[in-house]
Amino acid sequence: MRILVVGAGPTGGEVLRQLFKNPRLTVLTLDPRDNPHAVAHRIIPQVDFKEVLTPLTLEKILKQASPDLILLATTTSDMGWGSLTGVDMLASAMRDELATISDVPVIAVSRSGQR
Repeated sequence: MRILVVGAGPTGGEVLRQLFKNPRLTVLTLDPRDNPHAVAHRIIPQVDFKEVLTPLTLEKILKQASPDLILLATTTSDMGWGSLTGVDMLASAMRDELATISDVPVIAVSRSGQR
């Protein structure tokens, strides 16, 4: 099974740690940043796709990665959106839109607290 983890921040890093426990999985990563948390903390050597996942880039990324499942592990802080009013609603709407238009299952992963 091929799993695309979108977001290599703290949440994505924890998702990656868990997925790497199963050697039968092929795990791919996508993050637009130069040095995201998972790279800086040596969870992964680099991201596989340095892109921003949006409804406009989804088809291209699906063709390149060919995932069976997409895990959205991005937070507004990962994307540098800050904490302006409405940002959480925008991020939620973006996740919902991606899940609706994607041909493969999309699951949003969230984490309530950081270590």
